[in-house]
Amino acid sequence: MSDPIQRLEARRAAPDPQRIGPSISFRARMTAGLIAAAVVPLAGFGVVFLAAETVRTGVLDSTLVRLVLFALAVAVIIAVAVAYLLGASLTSPLRAISRAVERVSAGDLSARVEVAGEDELARLVDSHNRLAADLQRRNEQLGGMLLAIGETSPSDGLERLVAHATASARATFGMIDTEIHLGDPGDIPLDEVIPGESRPVRAVLALPDGRVGLMTGHLPATRSWDSADQDLLELYASEVAVAIRNLELFEQVEEQRRKLVELDAAKDDFLRGISHNLQTPLTSIRAYADQLRDERPDRRLSIIIEQTERLYRIVRQLLAVSRLEAGTLRARPEVMALAPRVRRAWEALGAADTPFELRDEAAGWLASADPDQLDQVLWALLDNAVRYGAGGPIQVTVRPDAGAAHLTATIEDHGPGVADADRGALFQRYERGSTGTTHEGTGLGLYVSRSLCRAMDGDLRLEPFEAGRGAAFTIVLPGEPPATDS
Repeated sequence: MSDPIQRLEARRAAPDPQRIGPSISFRARMTAGLIAAAVVPLAGFGVVFLAAETVRTGVLDSTLVRLVLFALAVAVIIAVAVAYLLGASLTSPLRAISRAVERVSAGDLSARVEVAGEDELARLVDSHNRLAADLQRRNEQLGGMLLAIGETSPSDGLERLVAHATASARATFGMIDTEIHLGDPGDIPLDEVIPGESRPVRAVLALPDGRVGLMTGHLPATRSWDSADQDLLELYASEVAVAIRNLELFEQVEEQRRKLVELDAAKDDFLRGISHNLQTPLTSIRAYADQLRDERPDRRLSIIIEQTERLYRIVRQLLAVSRLEAGTLRARPEVMALAPRVRRAWEALGAADTPFELRDEAAGWLASADPDQLDQVLWALLDNAVRYGAGGPIQVTVRPDAGAAHLTATIEDHGPGVADADRGALFQRYERGSTGTTHEGTGLGLYVSRSLCRAMDGDLRLEPFEAGRGAAFTIVLPGEPPATDS
């Protein structure tokens, strides 16, 4: 079975029109014929009459000649008038047909013409009316097909999609019944066409890479059905096949999405459980290491304490993520000086080999923040500055934003900075910059830090690139101005 669209296109490539009759208009030929029919017999009679009178009298009477010519002239005038009136009467139905054809060409498929009789003109009018009716019916079929296709969705499910397609086919093509059989169309036997009974029709649900099923149905015995109707049915069947294939692809995508959601939930549950289970042993290790170091100072114990503290902070990041996902993270703000907090966080980091400069321009402004959450943010940003700063100095500037009632702390390093490709996704979970010299870490630091800042009614932003410096992050916290003496 060939493609219905190709067959429709082939029908449009009609051959050149065939010329009918001579190159003189129909009305001119009809007028000339009527004049000839009226004048030629009269002229013949005049010639015979003049010849008979000449033979009888022996001379040609000029008066008789003038009378005959006058009669011929009057006959010509009358014949022209009658021919004009008769031609107008005969061509009037043709003009009506022409106007109806033009209306049909313009899209008005309701144009019809009526003429009395059963002659060739009546048959021409009947042919036009039947053609216009067929065009209107097929136009309605196309509209029904487009409406049916637009009402389907891959999320409807196969059963609902098949039920909608069969109901739409019955309504669109006027079928008595319709069924869609999924599988090999060759397994469905052909129904025999019996005159006087309902007519069986069928169309393959075809795709470029195969056939997915067959659409079958029955038409009333009085319903006409030609190749153009069959092409439209096959076109609709192919659209149904596309919808079924889209449904299969949609279900595959949905299944993959569901598995990804399950994996993401399992990962979150794992992180939540492992973070809770790590806190107790880390606390014990830290306590015993502190006790041993107090009893017997040893550099190795200090390293154990530093790394335990580092691991403990990572566990706190995982806990923060689990609380963010559960929606249970709450800030308990306190009023505090921001610069001393930054200094303590830097000292707790233990990066003595990296130059550090703190510029306190707070001018008496205080920050409103949760101490524990602020420590997490400062540690994550300072740790990132050390790891990605390429050994360069770290600078922290604390200054107020009086217009917005905020206190800010900008932490900048002198590393390679953040690549343009990384800036958009830098604050997402499990994202790490690609310009650093190491890829250690969880990829949660910036995500958790921004979330913690926003939980404290503040924010964390990445500053635009500036020549001469690396990455620069600004912590924005609610600020309180210095008290004034009354």
